[in-house]
Amino acid sequence: MNSTRIIVCCLIVFTQFCSYSSTANPKDFEVPVSRNYFYQGLTGYQQSLFEGFILAEFPAGKTVEQILTNEASLRSETRLAQALLFRNKPGDLENAIKILKWILKNQHTDEKSMNYGLWKTNVGNDRLDQNWREFIGCDLILIYKNYKHLLSPQLLADIKAGLIRAAKGAFKRDVRADYTNISIMSAFLMDYTGTEFKIDELRTGGLKKAREIYGLFQRHQTFSEYNSPTYYGVTLIALAFWRELASDKMKKMGMDLEKSLWVEIASNYNPTLKNMVGPYFRGYGMDMKKYFAITGIWIAVALNDEKLAPLPRGGGAKEGEMSNISTLFHLGLAIPKEVLLQLNEFTPRTFIDRLVPSKIAGDTLKHVTAIVHSDWMMGGLWGNRRNWNQIKAGTIHWNNSVGETEWMLVPGDGKTNILVSKTSMKIYSATAESTSFSVYVYAKDLTETNFSEKSWKFPSMNLGINSGLKRTYQRIIDPTILYDECAISEEYSSVMKITFQIPPSWNIQKPLLEISPTK
Repeated sequence: MNSTRIIVCCLIVFTQFCSYSSTANPKDFEVPVSRNYFYQGLTGYQQSLFEGFILAEFPAGKTVEQILTNEASLRSETRLAQALLFRNKPGDLENAIKILKWILKNQHTDEKSMNYGLWKTNVGNDRLDQNWREFIGCDLILIYKNYKHLLSPQLLADIKAGLIRAAKGAFKRDVRADYTNISIMSAFLMDYTGTEFKIDELRTGGLKKAREIYGLFQRHQTFSEYNSPTYYGVTLIALAFWRELASDKMKKMGMDLEKSLWVEIASNYNPTLKNMVGPYFRGYGMDMKKYFAITGIWIAVALNDEKLAPLPRGGGAKEGEMSNISTLFHLGLAIPKEVLLQLNEFTPRTFIDRLVPSKIAGDTLKHVTAIVHSDWMMGGLWGNRRNWNQIKAGTIHWNNSVGETEWMLVPGDGKTNILVSKTSMKIYSATAESTSFSVYVYAKDLTETNFSEKSWKFPSMNLGINSGLKRTYQRIIDPTILYDECAISEEYSSVMKITFQIPPSWNIQKPLLEISPTK
């Protein structure tokens, strides 16, 4: 182990001790804010979110037969059926029944196939997504549990058969515990189906999976799909299934994990910027106000205020994620009261320094460092070796003078290690073979005049630069490049890509680039 890594490991132990010792009193979190929802009780803002989803899936003037096309998403349509039953206005029940019959006939039923129990992603172009068992299966459980009095015995029998196939397929697949959002749903799907329909193999398999997930979390007090604006939202939904509908042993574990996840989200979330600090282990964007992140949907419902919500106004990328609003309202909200306060108004944060268990592409523990200030924040990831555009390895966010979020991004291409302190971000070469690396910067009215050798200046942020490397600048105006290279779903008018050339003899213990933000 080189000297840099020795220093880093020492810092991990020391800073984790400091961070954990300064956390809020556990008694502050003993009484959660719990809310169960029914349609007539939704606030005006909550109802606008809910009705917006229904209208997007089921436009006015259309019939059910017209929307159930070969291109329609079976997951979204399942949630539409669920939403219609929740609302239960005239015609909703009849339309929901038609959708459910369509869903149930589009499941893979060959017991010898690896796709057994899998629902099609869509009828015309089935991607054979193995996770559709969990997504659709769990949503069907809500329908089976809540609306037995509205559905015919035959339809209930068909849902039961579909759930058993899905749970058996999940048991056969045996997804790993560190595939966080899917493993939690898979454990619930097996547990509920095995318990409800008295299939011991499934019940035992679900509880075993739950214990593996719980044990993995306890080792490092975090999930492997760490800090994902999208997938932490799915994980909250999955844990809410445990809270509401799982067997007793799993229910208790789920409540503990759900509370811990909310605490972590609050520590990473900046209500001034309406964004989570990086790094993101799985992310589809850099600004939650410009794309629909499922964690943002949870926060919006919890705060119940459009002005505070970390969601796009008037539409945005990934709008299909709003389908999760139906599942959320069915499961209800259980959030620590102190977390709700932290999501509503900025409070001082401790420096984040932690290890994350992740075995992606052969990796083991990853090291995360981050700092959250009231009007800017940054985070970095050390140890990533996977070239995956969903990984956002280094991030800096700040607000400009008109309240829009601007940012800098180091993509997760496996080329860099990033260490953040309270005042700077240092970027190191991950391997001796690296010949270059790039960063991306978005700011309003961006031009090359914003960049000099020693500083990158913007109206509301100055990034001090310390690097002697040769660099090139490329102005990106084609949003598809951002999607392909960085999995950024939002469309920006311009982004600057800065590429640094690494000399062949570079010492990997020496930083390639140091960035010091000052407001």
